[in-house]
Amino acid sequence: MKKILSRCVGAFACLILLFSVSRTNATAVPPNDARAAIEQLHQQDVAATLTQDPKALADLFTENAVLLEPDNVPVIGRKAILAGNEQDRAAHPEMKFLSYKPEIKDLQIRGNWAFEWDTFDASYKESEKGEVKNFRAKALRVLERQPDGSWKFSRVMWNMDKGQ
Repeated sequence: MKKILSRCVGAFACLILLFSVSRTNATAVPPNDARAAIEQLHQQDVAATLTQDPKALADLFTENAVLLEPDNVPVIGRKAILAGNEQDRAAHPEMKFLSYKPEIKDLQIRGNWAFEWDTFDASYKESEKGEVKNFRAKALRVLERQPDGSWKFSRVMWNMDKGQ
């Protein structure tokens, strides 16, 4: 009986320690600081999308990120995301985004993780003299705080918004 009780007390102590450490990590950065850093990621996302710079776009993601895009296989890892970006750029060298306007509908921060969903409007031309095309989409994104306090996308899933 003593042995069982000792194990229970030990397990309970471990749980309390884990809970206190996770609570400390979850509150280490004030929410306003996290929001400001996440807003910086959003601004980088807009800038990289408008320039279509393959590396700048890939640098928005964590090393083990997953990108789920419409009608494509999952792209796993920043290196694979970069390779896909470079292939897209090579296949459409004249394509130019004219606008990209995400609207964050909900952002929830939980420690070193954040969850958001948004809609975005974009317009682009496939060539200099091409027709302007517009579209609206929706996205669900998981963000991860980096050791330097910045945030990157860890999981991104988006699809066309048919309800526009």
